[in-house]
Amino acid sequence: MNIAVLSLVVLAVVVAIGFIKKINIGFAAVGAAYVLGIAGGMSSSEIISGFNSSLFVTMVGVTFLFGLASVNGTLDLFSKKVVALVGKRTYLIPILMFFLSAFISAIGPGHIATGILMTTFAMYLAFEMDINPFATALYAKLGANAGCASPLAITGVLAKNLSEPLGYGGFALHLFLSTLLSGFVFTLIIYIAYKGFKVKAENPMKWSDIPKFNRSQRITMAAIGIVVVCCIGFKLDTGLFAFAAATVLVLLGCVEEKKAIKGIPWGTLILIVGVGLLVNVITELGGIALISDFLTSFMNEHTAAPIMAASSGILSWVSSTTGVVMPTMYPIAAEIAQTLSGVDYVELIAAITATSFAAAISPLSTGGAIIMSSYSAAREVDNEQMNRMFRTLFLLSVANVGVNVLMAALGVFSLGGLV
Repeated sequence: MNIAVLSLVVLAVVVAIGFIKKINIGFAAVGAAYVLGIAGGMSSSEIISGFNSSLFVTMVGVTFLFGLASVNGTLDLFSKKVVALVGKRTYLIPILMFFLSAFISAIGPGHIATGILMTTFAMYLAFEMDINPFATALYAKLGANAGCASPLAITGVLAKNLSEPLGYGGFALHLFLSTLLSGFVFTLIIYIAYKGFKVKAENPMKWSDIPKFNRSQRITMAAIGIVVVCCIGFKLDTGLFAFAAATVLVLLGCVEEKKAIKGIPWGTLILIVGVGLLVNVITELGGIALISDFLTSFMNEHTAAPIMAASSGILSWVSSTTGVVMPTMYPIAAEIAQTLSGVDYVELIAAITATSFAAAISPLSTGGAIIMSSYSAAREVDNEQMNRMFRTLFLLSVANVGVNVLMAALGVFSLGGLV
């Protein structure tokens, strides 16, 4: 067995260990990267060069800032005020859940933090209104996934950092709109299937009953607004600027930083950098080129996007989108784009990212698990109800992947060349 094939076997084993043992494969990936790299004749410095320090700093900075905003209640109060604006037009709440989650996810927290915040909020709101709690939470999670590819959120930052070494950039808006469109299409399907347009319950959120933002929350809102404007408008470094804004909030006494530090998704960060390190070694040893050669042997410019979409969706059912799918599939997409004429790298990664997040509502993934845990936290449920929810979420995940593969086959992720 040559080293390129062996590297792919190691990757498969690491992913399988994470799926079967339910452990963070980031640690295993680092160890595997070292052993594999040494076996392949790489030096320790060559192996460690795969650690993306810029990505790590950016992710810690952004999640720390929005951890502060979550701990001091800014995001929760903001969500309640937006829902109160709907008033008696409660049939708009399902769509509002999607766009509100997408907005919060897009400005920085990303899909996991936003998913936890908004699905929990949506679940309690639905029980209060006596409307379908499962569907309401699903709208919120689909929105969190749809908005997370903005250049300020972890997924968008990761996409940029993965693509630049491959020679690609300038696609931030394209990727964001692709994931947003993907999420919105399936949200409309769920909205129609669950008859969201027939919601006529009374809105429990009254503007007069909701407290005003306090001093700390107003300062936090201002800090987030400044970060968004400066990082998007003036191209300032997102991670470092987020750290600076968070430091100001701490110094002004807006929040206790220890609680926010605990809220940083350290497990996700370790997963992303660990798998990134392993994939870099696999690339150096020829494993990625081997996969791309195999795929291009039966691909053409019309089938490349749907095949990559389907592959990423299947991989996402057993692994993390940001931790495994993107670091693994982006280099493959670059190889395919350089090998097959007429294939666009940006369209491929848009299909990969959107479809892998489509699969992420599966109960085997973080997204589906968040919905199930939010439901059980809001209302006591028995095993039969949980099993039914498990089956429903997985079937919806399969349907969502199917919709995205169809969108890829129709060329939707090229966005008509408009972006």
